[in-house]
Amino acid sequence: MDALLTAYDEQVRGHVPERAPMGAVVEQDGPVLRSHYGTHGTVHHTPLPAKTTPTEVAELVRRLQSVFAARGEPVEWRAYSHDSVAVGEPLRAAGFTAMGPERTLLLADLDDVMVAGTGTVAPPKGMRVRRLGYGYHRERELNRLVAAGGPYARGLTDVREDHGNLLGWALNVQLLEADTRLVGVGWAEAVGSTEFVAVRGMTGPHTEFLPDWVRWARNSHALHLGSGPPREAPNRRYLMAEAPDGPIRDAFLAVGFRAVSTVRSYAWAPAGPPLAAARPVSMLIGDRDHDARCAEFTARFAFKPSYTYYPAIEEPPDSVTWHVGDVTDTHSYRLRRNLPDDHLVARLQRTIERGLRACVRPGEQLYSVRWWHQGYRFDPARVGGSGQPPWPGAACREGEYYKLLTRDLRMGTFWHSWEESLCVFGAELLAEVEHDLTTILGTVMRRGGRNTGNVWTFESRSDPV
Repeated sequence: MDALLTAYDEQVRGHVPERAPMGAVVEQDGPVLRSHYGTHGTVHHTPLPAKTTPTEVAELVRRLQSVFAARGEPVEWRAYSHDSVAVGEPLRAAGFTAMGPERTLLLADLDDVMVAGTGTVAPPKGMRVRRLGYGYHRERELNRLVAAGGPYARGLTDVREDHGNLLGWALNVQLLEADTRLVGVGWAEAVGSTEFVAVRGMTGPHTEFLPDWVRWARNSHALHLGSGPPREAPNRRYLMAEAPDGPIRDAFLAVGFRAVSTVRSYAWAPAGPPLAAARPVSMLIGDRDHDARCAEFTARFAFKPSYTYYPAIEEPPDSVTWHVGDVTDTHSYRLRRNLPDDHLVARLQRTIERGLRACVRPGEQLYSVRWWHQGYRFDPARVGGSGQPPWPGAACREGEYYKLLTRDLRMGTFWHSWEESLCVFGAELLAEVEHDLTTILGTVMRRGGRNTGNVWTFESRSDPV
């Protein structure tokens, strides 16, 4: 078998993500990898063993249908023409239908892609190629242009959601611009700990994006893999793309890609009402919704960030603030991962999560808002449980102001890392959590912004800095 295709089958199709896509759950299930996005699901797998019988394939399909049916999720399953055990016919027999046209799988070694000194990849006269950054002033035009194109191997919206819109790490979006308009868009992502960079979509045959993608691929070994500290990924050696017959496919072939197989997507949806339109969790970075929540909180609570000025907000009448310093060991809780169930910070977090779930209205979303870092918008009923993505954000964490808020700010929490205090506000929420938090933390600092006499707040200077 072609060495490039073998590397693709082993690395890409067999790749278990080091970190699940934002708002998704990824589970290994026998020979397949299931991804659940809360809106839909996907099935991926390496070529099934040659000895797999048609009956076994049919049983696998039926079993996975029951898994997705139990979650109410539509599912996409990809079938490749070069697999010795075909899955297309068993999928059709089980009720799956083909999605869009058949696509050619295109692979290339970075050294074989013609990007230097060729007119093929130069932008047309009067146009320029640039990389998408935060605050791009033509986002609406970009979205319209992408929506008018396709079909794509993966849509730009999905790919950006996967990465939490973290532009520049494992995601690279290229733009082709004339002086007054956006002409083309293309997007590529580094495929985790593999040697591949995947071109997921282009709005046209824009091979002028390839020089930047090749440079980026050669320099993208220091990516953030998994949920731990940054660590090196393998050197990227290959580019991959999918395209139906047409000018985009022909453009890839003209610059050194090789057609090695074809792939077709099949879809099936269980009976029942449609799922939510959005994933359970969205990361908010460079996002107007996040910025608006920050501005509204600052205005309503007179938020004055300071290392030395306490308290940092005007705590409302229906609030209670606890001193948390006696239970937070910075070295053991700062990442809030893998804490024992009886750890006081873990108990505190569970109490806050339970209280917010009990108090939010059906379908209401919460916001995890941080002053210096990305925030999250999420549905508390769809996170933190079995088979669900983890609860995003924390009630307390070292080195930052953390806020868990309803959109209307009628209730929530505010963590002051330097005072080591947790303020909980909103009568509904306090009714749910005050007793348990007092049991865990023991000491109430303030009620309604007034010292209780147990722990006093002293200001080291008169003004916030």
